[in-house]
Amino acid sequence: MALPIKINPNYPKNLKYFIFAIALIILLSLSATFPLYGRFSYPLSWDIWYHMRIVENFSNGYFFFDPVSFGPLGRVHTYPPLFHILFLVVYKLLANIGLSIMDTARLLPSLLFPLSAISMFLLINKFYGKEVALLSSFFVIIIPASLDRGIIGSPQSLALVLIPLGFLIYLLGLNNKKYLYLSGGLSAAIFYTHGLSFIVFILSILLFTILLSASKKELKLKEFFIMSIVTIILSSPLIVHLTLNGIASNIPYGGIFKISFYPVKLGYITMALAIPGTIFLILRKKEEDLMLLSWGIMAFLLSRNYLLGLDLLPFRFIEFLAYPIAFYCAFALFEFTKEKRKEAVIAAIIGVMILSSFPAAEYVSKVKPMLGDEEYSAFMYLNKNTLQNDFTVASSWFTSPILGKVSERKTVEGGYASGSWDYVKRSNDIKSLYSGNYSVLDTYNIKFVYIGPQEVANFKNSENYINDSSLDKLYSTGKTSLYTFWRDFDK
Repeated sequence: MALPIKINPNYPKNLKYFIFAIALIILLSLSATFPLYGRFSYPLSWDIWYHMRIVENFSNGYFFFDPVSFGPLGRVHTYPPLFHILFLVVYKLLANIGLSIMDTARLLPSLLFPLSAISMFLLINKFYGKEVALLSSFFVIIIPASLDRGIIGSPQSLALVLIPLGFLIYLLGLNNKKYLYLSGGLSAAIFYTHGLSFIVFILSILLFTILLSASKKELKLKEFFIMSIVTIILSSPLIVHLTLNGIASNIPYGGIFKISFYPVKLGYITMALAIPGTIFLILRKKEEDLMLLSWGIMAFLLSRNYLLGLDLLPFRFIEFLAYPIAFYCAFALFEFTKEKRKEAVIAAIIGVMILSSFPAAEYVSKVKPMLGDEEYSAFMYLNKNTLQNDFTVASSWFTSPILGKVSERKTVEGGYASGSWDYVKRSNDIKSLYSGNYSVLDTYNIKFVYIGPQEVANFKNSENYINDSSLDKLYSTGKTSLYTFWRDFDK
C-alpha cells in the first residue's frame, strides 16, 4: 500500500507571507544580477554570444542550420531549442521599447535567476514550510556556485527553473497519476533546454526510485515508467534530429579538482551546515527527503565523474549541487533551533545569513565580461571592412562564438564546437596553425587569423609563429592582432 506524502496543510494559508516571500526572493536575486546590467556594456559569459546569433537565426526563420560555426560550410544546428525560443520572445518584447538583442542578453539573468530561486521556494515550501523554503532560496542566491550561473543568461539557467518544479510535480504524482504526465512534460522541457541538466534530473529521479524501494520497501517503477514514456514521446522530435545529424561524444574536459574546492564554490558555512542537514534527512526518510537527497547525491557523483574517465565537465555539476546544499543548510538551521527562544533563533539565522553573504558580495564585485573593448573593436573592424563570403576566421574555441556574432564572419570552430563529430580534428588543426602549421589555412579556407588575450593564453608563442609567416597584419590594438592571408603556403 502506497504511503501518502504528507503535505504542509498551511500551503499557502498565509497569502500575505507567501507574497512577501516571493517579493523578497525577487528583490534579493535582482540585487545580485541587475546592477551588473548597468555596470557592463557586454554580457558576462562567452556562450551567450552563440545563443544571441542562434536567436537571430530563429528570428529570420532559420531553425536547423548554423552557417557561421564550422566554416566554410557551416553545420546542422543541434542545440536544444527551448532557451532560444524563450530568448527570442523576450527579445521581441523588449525590442518594442528600443532594447537590442545584446540588451536582452544582459537582462536575462535578472529574469531567470529570480525564477530559479522562486522555483526552489515552491518545492521546499510544499513539504517543509515557508520559513525553510525562504531560507533555502536565500542560500541559492548567495552560494558562489549558483551565482556563477545566476549572473549569466544560459540554457542551464532556464533548466534550473524547471528542475525544482519537475521534482515537485513528480512527488505529487506518486499519489495522483495526472501529475506524472505533467512531470513527464517538465522532464521533456528540460531535455529541450539543456543536456547536462536533463542528465542530472533524470538520474536523480532514478536514484530516488531506488532509495525509496530500499528504505521503504515500496517499488515505484510504474510511476517512473509513466514519467519516462511521456518524456520520450514528447522529446522524440529532438531525439530523431540528434540521431540523424549526430552529436559528438567529445564533451570538453572540465579539469580535475580536489574536494577542498567544494567549500570554495559552495560556501564554507553552508557546507558545514549541510552535513548535519543531510543526516537529519537520512534519519527521517520521507519521500520528499529522499528526493532532495537523491538530487544532492547525483549532482555530487556527476561532479566527480572524471574518476571514471568520463569527460562531462565535472565543475559544471557543482552548480546543480548548490541547490540541494542550500536546502540542507536551511533545514539544519531550523532543526537546530527547534523549541528554542524565538529571539535567539532569529539572531542566529540572521548571523548565518550575513556571514555567508560575504563571499557572494565579493564574487559579484569582481566579475567582468569575457569580452573587452579592444577585442570588440577588432571584431567590428572585420565586420565593417571585409566581405561576407566562404572564407573563414581562425581563433580559439573560446573566442570563436563572440567573434562570429560580432563580425558576422564564419569561424573554424564556433559556439559549442564539441557538438559535432569533427570537433577534435578542427581543434587540433587550430592548435597546429597557431604553432606554425600553415597548411590548415587551405583546409578550412582560412582568410583571417585572430590573436587576442585568449589565443595568447591558449597557444604559447602564437604571435611569434604568425609574425614569422607570410600573413599580413590587418588590424591591431594593444591586446589584439588580426592577420589576413593572401597566398598559398607551401604544403
